[in-house]
Formats: sequence, structure tokens, C-alpha cells
Amino acid sequence: MTERSLHLAAGSVLDAPAHQVVDAAAAAGFAGVGLRVSGEHGLSQPETARLRRRIDDLGLVVSDVEVVRIGDPNCDPPAVIECAASLGAAWVLVVSDLPDVVATRDSLAELAHRARVAGVRIGLEYMAWTTPSSPGLAADLAKECGVGVVCDLLHHHRVGATGDDLDILTRAGVLGWVQICDAPFAAPAGGVPALLHEARHERKPPGRGGLPGAELLSRVPVDIPLSVEVQSDALRRSLPVAARVRMLHEAAQRWNTIGYRPK
Repeated sequence: MTERSLHLAAGSVLDAPAHQVVDAAAAAGFAGVGLRVSGEHGLSQPETARLRRRIDDLGLVVSDVEVVRIGDPNCDPPAVIECAASLGAAWVLVVSDLPDVVATRDSLAELAHRARVAGVRIGLEYMAWTTPSSPGLAADLAKECGVGVVCDLLHHHRVGATGDDLDILTRAGVLGWVQICDAPFAAPAGGVPALLHEARHERKPPGRGGLPGAELLSRVPVDIPLSVEVQSDALRRSLPVAARVRMLHEAAQRWNTIGYRPK
């Protein structure tokens, strides 16, 4: 069976410097890696050049860099996009904290133009507390602005979306990549603050929770990469980076054998 390309998301290893992330990803068998280069994770030009050489030597691809937050005054989108281009990344991950759809659309269109000039693409992610907060609106904005959509299975499930909604993204031709993890089926009590905490601190490796991963991944074509994003305080405390990354690769491989069965 053909397997999807498997990448390590930046969120799984935010406690490690970029050079350690790429070494661990390559050693574990990942085909690609996502890197956070914003805020405290920013890289200087010499650091970026050294990292690019290391990535090339290891035979990895940089699937995406993150994160551009629309509406965050501390975010520096040109710097993130420039770093993405220097690393040879395919995508820049974008989220919008603006509640207004029109303002989000206008900012997204501007980012898409800047990214095209640099030779990278924008991937727009939807979550319960962002704009867009649904795959349908994400698809509409993506088509209008010429960007892709990032589907995180946890966020997808928490906004009440299903496999049918994933079909919408694939039929629209806007699905860029899918971030995978596991979690309890039911959302935590407490509204958005609880959802934020779960997403950033309490994710589980694929197969160790109750998300409908098999059903959702059966709607993901084999040419769409999977990125393993397991932000987990428990894993950070219990496993060093290299061992954690190996475990996540092994867990993700079991989900990666799920075939494509669109409806």
C-alpha cells in the first residue's frame, strides 16, 4: 500500500533547538520536518545557512515553517517568509487571530503575494478560536487568496467537522497537509481556554486516544503529507527528544497505512 509522506511537526519538539530537531527526525525515519522560526525560535542568517546545509546533508525536506499570526503585533511575517525561503521550505503556516473575516482575507492575500515572490506557499490553519474556525470557510478563503489549508485532526474534530468536511477540502484542491495526533473523543470542559490548553499541552500520540483518526485519514489522498504534531507536557517530561521522535514515528506509521476511501 502506498503511504503518505510522513513529517515531524515543529510542535512535537518545541523544547529542542532546530539542529537537534532535524537530526532526530532523520534518525527516526521521517521524510521531512516542520520548524518554528518565529519569536524566541528565530534564526540568524548564519544559523539558517548552517541549518540548510545540515538538512540537505541529511536528505530531509522542510515541509513547513511556522508561525505567522495575523493580528499579532509582535509577529514579523517578512522575516518568517524569508527564513522559509532560505531553508527551502514548501509552506509557511499561518493562523489569524483577527475576528473579522474581511480583515483576515485582506491580510492573507497580502501574505500570499509576498510568499509567492519568495517561492513558498501559505498554509492557513483553522481552529475553534481563530478565523477561519471551520474547514468550509478555510476552503473559501484559500480559493479566494490562492493559499492552501492545513487540517489538524484535533482542531478538525473539536470544531465538529467530519470526514465529509475533509472531502470538501480535497475536492476544492486546497488541502496542503494534515497534522495528526490523538486525544480523548470528547472535548474538555471549559470552552476555548480548555481547548487551547489541550492543544498545546495534552495531545497524545496517534492511536493512544479516542479521535476518529482512521475515519478521517481514510479521506486524505495518499499524495497529501502527514505531519505529526503531538504537543505534550507528559512526553516532554518522560522522554528525551530523540526517543520521543522515534516513538512518534512508530506510532504515526500505524496510522499511515490507512487507505484512501473518499465518499
